[in-house]
Amino acid sequence: MIRPLKASPMRPALSAAALKSCALLLGLATLARAEAPLVESTPNQAPVVVVAPDAEAFPRLPALLWTDTKQVFQSPSAWTSSDWNHLWLGAAGLVVAGVALDSPIDKAFQRSAKPSWTNAAKNVEFLGGTGSILIAGGAYLGGAALDNREVRSVGIDLGISMAIAQLTLTIPLKNLVGRDRPSKDQGAGHFQPLGGGQSFPSGHTTQAFVLASVISEHADQTWVTGLSYGLASLVGVARMEQRQHFLSDVLGGAIIGTYVGRTVTRYNQTQRDATSHVKVAFQPLLSSEYKGAVVRVSF
Repeated sequence: MIRPLKASPMRPALSAAALKSCALLLGLATLARAEAPLVESTPNQAPVVVVAPDAEAFPRLPALLWTDTKQVFQSPSAWTSSDWNHLWLGAAGLVVAGVALDSPIDKAFQRSAKPSWTNAAKNVEFLGGTGSILIAGGAYLGGAALDNREVRSVGIDLGISMAIAQLTLTIPLKNLVGRDRPSKDQGAGHFQPLGGGQSFPSGHTTQAFVLASVISEHADQTWVTGLSYGLASLVGVARMEQRQHFLSDVLGGAIIGTYVGRTVTRYNQTQRDATSHVKVAFQPLLSSEYKGAVVRVSF
């Protein structure tokens, strides 16, 4: 705390107005100490910036991954009836697709198979594999190198969402369900739990919809949302054209990717918005009538 200089025969006392101004400013400075203590200054010291520790610095990412994972699995406890209705609607859609549409659509892709379609599908599905990983890594490294936290946060949300979606949901479900891929020609209803089948859900589609949902949440623009989800949908179509997945596999991956990407991004954004960046500046006040100091606080 910076105290006004005491009056002395050679040093005039602070005026009443100056004392009130200093008391008010120092009171505001005290209120702004929620994240970090103020740093005392001397009259010639430059303004001091007091900020909260960077919760998304590289060494802290494992802790953030754990926090986001808990959020993904705990958030349904706060769902409204509307949220649960959407879940049941999605589940019903998966069942209908699995029973009525999986086999007809797979046969339609077999009949229309062309080399040009195959090449196009291979190019598109790259976005749901290596391409999405490169985008996430590039956003994180680019943001860190340019000291741009917004760009870096896109990479963080992408990387964490992909890890959660794949490691805790998609891969365990693949092994648990044990559905054979269409290319095995065992039929859409062939399931062998823990038997090695890897068809449900689609990992590429999961990845593509994580990418779409995270970018959509950060951009918050209609055309970006439409383009992102449109490209993600093409990844799912490409996986069906390659006979690596049925329609219900693709829908399952889309639901997982969208849910995890949106949940992680929205939660992390609330934490970023709550971070306080407090600027504290010291300024001496010298005149023929009084001598003192003012602490200016902005946040």
